[in-house]
Amino acid sequence: MFVRKFLALIILILILMFAVKADAWRGEVAWSFKAESGISSGVAFSENLILAGDENGKLYAVYRASGNLAWSYLGTNSVVGTPLIIQDDKDDASGKVIFNQADGTITCLNLDDGSVNWQNAPDVSGGGEALSDGAAFGNNKIYVCKGDNKLQAYDLHDGSAEWSYSSEQGLSAAPACKDNFIFLGELSGKFSIIDNIFGKRIGGGGAGGAVNTPKVYANKIYFSSWDGSVHCVDIKDIKNIKTLWTANIGDPVSTSPEIKLNKIFVGTARGKIAALNLKDGKILWQLDTQAGAFTGKLASSSADNLVFAGGSDGVLYIIDAETGKLNATFKTDKSIIGDIAFSSGVLYFGSSDGNLYAIF
Repeated sequence: MFVRKFLALIILILILMFAVKADAWRGEVAWSFKAESGISSGVAFSENLILAGDENGKLYAVYRASGNLAWSYLGTNSVVGTPLIIQDDKDDASGKVIFNQADGTITCLNLDDGSVNWQNAPDVSGGGEALSDGAAFGNNKIYVCKGDNKLQAYDLHDGSAEWSYSSEQGLSAAPACKDNFIFLGELSGKFSIIDNIFGKRIGGGGAGGAVNTPKVYANKIYFSSWDGSVHCVDIKDIKNIKTLWTANIGDPVSTSPEIKLNKIFVGTARGKIAALNLKDGKILWQLDTQAGAFTGKLASSSADNLVFAGGSDGVLYIIDAETGKLNATFKTDKSIIGDIAFSSGVLYFGSSDGNLYAIF
């Protein structure tokens, strides 16, 4: 009887081990979708759709399950940043998508069919309104960093301008938003906290180089800079913010922080990937891929203990999140410049070769 129970237990363990292995990320292409030109934006996802835009200004929505086209919208100029999907608007059960174009055009589409909800075109006579990144959302407003050195707030429902905040120098990275505050990185190295009701700066900090899009996580702000630094700021008391730690990678950090597995992952302009301890900023490992620049935010998988990075050399790097060991690569024909995304066991990313990939 004991032997039978023991054998049954062994068989059960083997079955569970096989099931875990079968469900693990395998690095196999589920589908690829061919755009009309190079993918210039990051990848966003909803429950059923994957969205990305190309250099010609076309935004594509493809079905997550099949990679087949659901709808597309042709804009005026190259799509920049990552499309912003909003599905918690009480006035619109189907959801909206906001996307920016390099010429300064901001467009709000209905997520279900790609029809135009509103569009905010640049004033061609004024100039200086070019866009280089995506938008943030909070308190029924859309926030965009414009080429005229202004953070502009727009009403979500009709796109009307509400207020603007002028920075000391240029703005290029998208802002972040939480509760009643916007978190902003400036090219001057200033990090600012902006009240999102009136558009007034109420505090902040800074670094020695341009600051990338901050990351809000558990009452803290994490931001990286082109001077090689990564910072953790406590915002529990917004009137008394505290820098908890600062680390230096040694290379210009060119990506916004990715946080997972109690670690922070960043990429540099010289082809390095680094992992830092979330609690104290201690550098856990660095991997030199010699890939050129990493520009899009990294992605990670807790279940598989992996971190993914897309390089300007057109290679997707799959790295062990614990050790920093390079596990595998996936080669595309041109550079990977936008944010990549991982959801429900599938990695989604676009390449300048015009392909949008789903890998599981």
